[in-house]
Amino acid sequence: MGTPMNQTQLSALTNLGVALNAVFVQQLQAVAGDSLLNTLYNVQESNRAVERRQGVGGMGDVPKFTGAIEYDSFEPLYRTDYTHIEYAKGIAVERKLIDDDEYGVISGRAQKLGLTFDRTIEKHAVSVFANAFASTSAGADGVALCATNHPYSPTNAGTQGNKGTSALTESSLTATRQLMLKFKDDRGEVMNTAPDTLLVPVELEEAARVIVESGQRSGTANNDANTNRGYRIVVSRYLTDANDWFLIDSRMAKMYLNWFWRVQPEFAEDPSSDYNLVMKYRGYMRYSFGFDAWQFIYGHSVT
Repeated sequence: MGTPMNQTQLSALTNLGVALNAVFVQQLQAVAGDSLLNTLYNVQESNRAVERRQGVGGMGDVPKFTGAIEYDSFEPLYRTDYTHIEYAKGIAVERKLIDDDEYGVISGRAQKLGLTFDRTIEKHAVSVFANAFASTSAGADGVALCATNHPYSPTNAGTQGNKGTSALTESSLTATRQLMLKFKDDRGEVMNTAPDTLLVPVELEEAARVIVESGQRSGTANNDANTNRGYRIVVSRYLTDANDWFLIDSRMAKMYLNWFWRVQPEFAEDPSSDYNLVMKYRGYMRYSFGFDAWQFIYGHSVT
């Protein structure tokens, strides 16, 4: 039968928990580092079980002032509900590792737990784009994020699209930008869309950089200016299709693409720990994410 831990050992366990928490937090690059989450999402704190976002229609042009202000009305568009989901995972530390002062082994487990949380967050952030063409991941207007039949509004039966099938080339990037510049709001007014970000999988990174970063037009012997130069390239290892790509207005993305933190990742001792045999630590987080509207993006599902 094992010897019960004394007060000195119990105090050491407290210090161990603090140290493991620091190791855990260091791995959360998706929370604090340069990630898709921070690049494109409007990241917000939440104190509710569900966040609700109500879409609001556009406005008409500003008329000439003739002595009286014209007050515009807004058509309510689509409502998006964000219901927070809990995520949790833990590690166990055997008594013998603590007795033998195997801090490197114990720290490695906390590190792996932090990396797992980081990976989960980034996968979820990318999943909006990985599922952009799937009807099963429809937005509030009833169709996928990237589709050919987005309704103008609940009362306007007309449609417009933000989905293509072109492979990534210089000409297809130019054409996609032109299409985005003609996106319209619910009143049929041209929006202020300004695409500036190219999101690609790992397999398309080289092609994207050749197109975007060349001083002159890529693939030609001419000395013409490269009109596609200057886009920011974002590469995600978690995009599941090697051929699909997306052109994005990052400013508008931060208006319509949302991430709500109900509880940011935390690390703590599990109350079910057995101090004499196994110490348990768990990570926990709770959040929701998604999009209110589609006009920040144009996606190509390439076959």
